[in-house]
Amino acid sequence: MPNFCENKLSIDRLTPALETFLKDEGGFSFERMVKPNRPEFDENGWGTVSAQAGAWGTKWDLNENDAKEVADSLIENNAASFDTAWSPPVEAIRALSAMFPEVEFTLAYHEQGCAFYGIADFIDGSCEDSCSDINDRQEYVNFLVNELGYDEEDAKEWIGFDEEE
Repeated sequence: MPNFCENKLSIDRLTPALETFLKDEGGFSFERMVKPNRPEFDENGWGTVSAQAGAWGTKWDLNENDAKEVADSLIENNAASFDTAWSPPVEAIRALSAMFPEVEFTLAYHEQGCAFYGIADFIDGSCEDSCSDINDRQEYVNFLVNELGYDEEDAKEWIGFDEEE
């Protein structure tokens, strides 16, 4: 079972071209953003997983329902939340950003199991990523509240925060 990374993707605006892309079959599928260079023969599957992680930044693509829900949410709200395996889909979003250079993408993410969080900003295929280790628990709580919309008490309880630590 992988550690899941919680992601929130925001866009500064929805262009007609991006809306068409999101409405097309497959929705917000990483596979549509960048094709991994999978091995032709992969007996144990690790070559495929490695190729996908390299191409997308994460182990697996979203399932069909999640890809559609994320696409619909981006169209309706200019933002969407979704989970990925192990890590955020930074490379997939970088590729999407290159496809739609007039749109600014912001990906806020955290992965409690491996103790990291951050914000990645994408413009025209370039990425600035501010990934941090979870060293300061109050800073982490603030991130969960401000970037991912957690209630402060829920965030503290979720990460096992004790103010007396």
